[in-house]
Amino acid sequence: MDQYKQKPPFIGICVSKTKPLFERLAKERLEQYPGDATLITFHIEDLNLARRNVRGGYLEKIGGEINRAEGVYPLPDVIYLQCHVDNNVVKQVERVIGRKIFNSFIFDKWECWSLLAKDNELRNHLPDTKKLEYRTNLYPFLHQYKDIFLKPIDVSHAHNSRGIFRVKLQKKGKIKIFYRERNKMQEKSFKSYQKFQEWTLPSLSFGEYILQKGIDTVKNSKNATDIRINMNKNSKGQWEVSMILVRVASNISHVIPKFATTYSISNFIKTITYDKGKIEDVEKSVTDLGLKICRVLDKFGYHMADLGIDLGMDKNGHVWIFEINPLPFPFRGTIQDHSLIRPLEYASYLALTDRPKQEQEQGLRPEQELKQKQESSKKWWWPWK
Repeated sequence: MDQYKQKPPFIGICVSKTKPLFERLAKERLEQYPGDATLITFHIEDLNLARRNVRGGYLEKIGGEINRAEGVYPLPDVIYLQCHVDNNVVKQVERVIGRKIFNSFIFDKWECWSLLAKDNELRNHLPDTKKLEYRTNLYPFLHQYKDIFLKPIDVSHAHNSRGIFRVKLQKKGKIKIFYRERNKMQEKSFKSYQKFQEWTLPSLSFGEYILQKGIDTVKNSKNATDIRINMNKNSKGQWEVSMILVRVASNISHVIPKFATTYSISNFIKTITYDKGKIEDVEKSVTDLGLKICRVLDKFGYHMADLGIDLGMDKNGHVWIFEINPLPFPFRGTIQDHSLIRPLEYASYLALTDRPKQEQEQGLRPEQELKQKQESSKKWWWPWK
């Protein structure tokens, strides 16, 4: 009867050579995944569509044991992108394996804000944001809001608050800024905008930064807070909350996640109010906003399934969208984060969707399929390698 047992899905995880942490994370995901599965971690240049194979690190989990190998294997059933891949390349791969590549839109901050702003409901949760296109549009924005953020557009340059400046316009035209340097929040004051401009603008690349209205979030012991919600598609292909927590900064400006104190959202809201109804309302508003963001991405045709969303709540209880991370990292701590294994659950769901029954039951392992697929590839040619 074993020959009719459904074979474990063969899941590809495409990683970047410059971010080996995501490659190591793949093994951790497999260790915590409750079922059997086979993974291959690979770099996009090692995917060969003409031969329908891929070179990479092979991880097979059967009955709790994980076997490792390196080599060339058949194309995966499904691919989870953990790095940026050009959209034209994604489309070429989809012609071969179907629409089974997810997290394929690695957007930057400006792309994300512009996309979400198209939705009327979400627009009410977005702080006013502009591109820093020339030096003359910084001062009017600062003068209008008095408290703004300067953020690098490229998501790869702004993790953990790096490169972000908070700028506050004070009385008599004085300027105070907050920025991260060597894992610490630094403060610097200027007597005039001119002095601030001389110090700041030479280090900024126009067109590569955004200006964003600062939101004064609810405080914990006078320190800034934000809310992190990890969203994933699950084993049924549906969005759900994998984790939600509140981070409290070690400073009054903005959160450096590595050094933040964390609370469950219910425990944090209890420090502000004991009204059970209000606690439930806040949790519901945060969850509903997370789901709305995910569904908007679906509506616009992007195949996402793993997102980290940074939100903030002001003193009036309004929730704001600060940032969406298409390459989130699972949370380590006392609060459980299901985003460690949800991508494998969703990948397994995708792998079995529309798979012919005979293929599901034949039980061949990837290395056994390679010869078969190499033979069939002689009938096809794809513009790849």
